Amino acid sequence: MSLRMVPVLATFQKMQRIVRDMGKKLGKRVRLTLVGEDTEVDKTIVDGIGDPLMHIVRNSMDHGIEESEEDRIAAGKDPEGEIILSASHTGGEVIIQVKDDGRGVDYDKVLKKAVDAGLASPEIEYSRKEIINFLLMPGFSTNTEVTEFSGRGVGMDVVKKNVEEVGGTVVLTSEPGKGMTTTLKIPLTMAILDGMEVSVGSSIFTIPINNIRQSFKMSDGDIIHDAAQGEMVKVMDNFYSVIRAKDVYGLDSGYDKIEDGILMWVESGECTYCLFVDELLGEQQVVVKPLPNYINTFNIKQHGITGCTILGDGNISVILDVSNLYSAIQ
Repeated sequence: MSLRMVPVLATFQKMQRIVRDMGKKLGKRVRLTLVGEDTEVDKTIVDGIGDPLMHIVRNSMDHGIEESEEDRIAAGKDPEGEIILSASHTGGEVIIQVKDDGRGVDYDKVLKKAVDAGLASPEIEYSRKEIINFLLMPGFSTNTEVTEFSGRGVGMDVVKKNVEEVGGTVVLTSEPGKGMTTTLKIPLTMAILDGMEVSVGSSIFTIPINNIRQSFKMSDGDIIHDAAQGEMVKVMDNFYSVIRAKDVYGLDSGYDKIEDGILMWVESGECTYCLFVDELLGEQQVVVKPLPNYINTFNIKQHGITGCTILGDGNISVILDVSNLYSAIQ
């Protein structure tokens, strides 16, 4: 089984050459920082992300990073640009991100181009999320001239198509003047995940170890009840929401008193909170099994369930996506 699992390192290292070569041709000094390059994924995923990553990195070099060091200095930035290429497991997905600290997206320019192309209406007010997604439409480009690296009508739609072929999605975010992040979320056809098994009543859940900051016991008196935020708890001088797994999934059994169970301090990206469960069952490596398509039609992934695994004793454990779980109750 492990023969199909390969690290993304080799694919990431190819991007270093692209950054180096383009930097010389464009006269831009840019460093590529690799994070999580030892992350192992199914070989079919590695084979499928090579071309999309190359296109995204080239975009960051050509359009993202400012034209000159003087421009970056004027913007209060390091003269040397940076592109961060990272990989990580979150539940049953591999997350690949390309983040640059360049100019970011000119939303007005993108919207004007979309209107001119008949993709958007001048009468409608679009959100930034809607505007940036025009970049993923077939043939969409803000380039007005052909260069060695762009302007040939091959845009981010190709990236979207290639990623979708391996069952993934593309998410674009950008802060003008600060840079752009392209996130590829790809379901793991097979992966070995380090997880913590927890119980809630008779149900067993797996929380990815890399999402767990700490676990601890508290009493009901430590819980703060906020009219707007609901239950909260103070951890290291910060307040975090308390989410009860029993309530989220409508389980009949499970502890109600905080002092009887365990609080799991979890995080994923910008999302941090405390998940209340009955008890810790222990850490173990599990084989992630993706959910069948017919189950996904019920939007289970959007409610924090990203896969499942069969434990050594034959029981089935549901793998949690702590980010989607948090979003589901907001």
